[in-house]
Amino acid sequence: MRMCVTIVWLSTALALAGCGGPGEPEQEEEPMRVEDTAFGPLVGTPKKVEQRTDAAAEQHRDAMNRRLEEDEGGARDEQPAD
Repeated sequence: MRMCVTIVWLSTALALAGCGGPGEPEQEEEPMRVEDTAFGPLVGTPKKVEQRTDAAAEQHRDAMNRRLEEDEGGARDEQPAD
């Protein structure tokens, strides 16, 4: 008899605990900005690398163009004769 009463009480307690729904919906927290996280310093890194690479390529291209002009004897304004 005790066993039956215990089972009934446990069943009732579990049923009541399961019926309790969530209270008011919690407001979702805004996600952190990437700059404010541990990965913040890495956000701009690819752009910085691209800018440095472009600057180095442009300097190299300018140096090669100057050297080419020097080797050819300066910039030519005339078209070569056929």
